Amino acid sequence: MSVSQMTLLDMQGERDVLGRAASLASRNQWKESAALLLDYHEHRPLSLGGLGTLAYYCSRAGDYNRAMTVYQRLRQEQPSEARWLYALGFQYQQMEQWTEAIAAYEQSRQLAPRWLLPTLRLGDMYQASGQTDKALEAYREGVQIYQKLDAILRGKLAAVYAKLCARAARILLLKPDRNGNELEEAARLLRESVAMDPHNADHWYRLGDILLTLGRVVESLDCLDRAAALAPRKEYIHHKIAQAHLRDGNPDRALTAYERIPHHQRGPYILHGMAQYYLAKGEAMEAARKLHEAIRREPKKFYHYWSFALALIALEAKDQAIETLEKANQLFRQEYGKDYQKALAKLQEVRSTLPSGKRISFDVAASAPATLSVGTVVKYDASRGFGFMKDDTDGARIFFHISRVNGRTAPMIGAQAKYLREVGEKGVQATKVWLQ
Repeated sequence: MSVSQMTLLDMQGERDVLGRAASLASRNQWKESAALLLDYHEHRPLSLGGLGTLAYYCSRAGDYNRAMTVYQRLRQEQPSEARWLYALGFQYQQMEQWTEAIAAYEQSRQLAPRWLLPTLRLGDMYQASGQTDKALEAYREGVQIYQKLDAILRGKLAAVYAKLCARAARILLLKPDRNGNELEEAARLLRESVAMDPHNADHWYRLGDILLTLGRVVESLDCLDRAAALAPRKEYIHHKIAQAHLRDGNPDRALTAYERIPHHQRGPYILHGMAQYYLAKGEAMEAARKLHEAIRREPKKFYHYWSFALALIALEAKDQAIETLEKANQLFRQEYGKDYQKALAKLQEVRSTLPSGKRISFDVAASAPATLSVGTVVKYDASRGFGFMKDDTDGARIFFHISRVNGRTAPMIGAQAKYLREVGEKGVQATKVWLQ
């Protein structure tokens, strides 16, 4: 048999084993795929392409050391191929060997600067290793390279470009000393990102957040509404929509946004935001209740105490307001190493203007017995089967479900009702409702 005939048989054998390995890989059987190719390679050497497939399967199976060994051989065989250095960088990345990953990605980028993937990963590695400034520099360089490419390459690399823009914007947003120019740059980057990847809810959310910070409320709401349409169950998106409506002077729309968040998803920051709504509506007691619960869940956050103090001031509970402002300042000092000047100024104002003596209790045991109360239905969502009543005595906003209404009769807005009221872990609610 001639050498060419033997070579042809080897190629046919490799194609066959690669096909069987690919079939296993299609079912996520990466370890089995790699084992099949390794067994073949022990008897007949794989081609460079076959070795690349073997290394990939080893990597997907979590065998990064073996994958690295194969990629290092491929690098020796083809030293000008950027993809082998990129793949080596990925193995180092999986093993959290940041220095080695950075070196590999940097070399890959030098060999193929227009590829962009090595630049993206390089930025990720700088960020993972705490070198935020270098990460931002890498992402910005990737953005500049993309913008100089021809239309065909831009089309192929649009997804990578979207990630470069989003990552650069995120770093700018997280800077503690960010300025207006950096915020504008972040907004531009995220606009590019959503243009390339319009189905990414997180990018729309971040763009809306930046625009809100810049005071462009209408644009912000448009972006946040897009984010909510793409990810309707993300409570933080509805929270930001509510904050935008509050900024725009529409507290009722803010409450509508908050009511889209299920009770079990209303964490401390959601409770804080809802309290801002009640303060805007002049319902200080309900705001204070929400903030008291937020503090119970997050006792180390100074901003909960600050807002709680504002509600207490509105309720003319001077001594409690002073105690709460002092606590806000103490926590702020612990976090930032300096006094909270807003709290100190408010302390001076409260001491000189409010009368002493009034105290309000917010501590209600979770197992407290239900009490019979009277209220007015202020909202009911027939499609979701729940609503809210406003207590006629203290103005508290009470959640109720249609399953708790006597006869399951759907209530009309403005209807009077008697109800059993109790406080559970999720707040004040009606356990039984009798419409009048």
